[in-house]
Amino acid sequence: MTAKNLLYTIPVPSTSFTTEAHFDGKESAIIFCYERDRSIHRGMIKFRGIAAMRKRAERCCTAWHIEGAYDTLVEIAESDWLKEIRADTNLQWRDRWEMHHYMIYLDSVGCFEFIADSWAVT
Repeated sequence: MTAKNLLYTIPVPSTSFTTEAHFDGKESAIIFCYERDRSIHRGMIKFRGIAAMRKRAERCCTAWHIEGAYDTLVEIAESDWLKEIRADTNLQWRDRWEMHHYMIYLDSVGCFEFIADSWAVT
């Protein structure tokens, strides 16, 4: 089984989001809102250099998509999907950015996966 390396755990459980998490293409980020100390906060996990992304609805996720990735951004080690995307990338672009396979599962939304250069929290 492929290893999942923990990178970041979101600041509150996804079950307490005040708005449903979603991917915003303009921001290249997963965006979610939550309440803390009587204030609404906007959380964002931004991805840089996205080569590919996919999302599975909650009803289509297996235990593998959830375990270790629930409310937690992980990097998938030895990813077959990453190898496939790298092989399919035009040679002139193949090594321009690093490629990592990132994944996070958020309650009631499902599993987001990205092949991207890097990530950051804002």
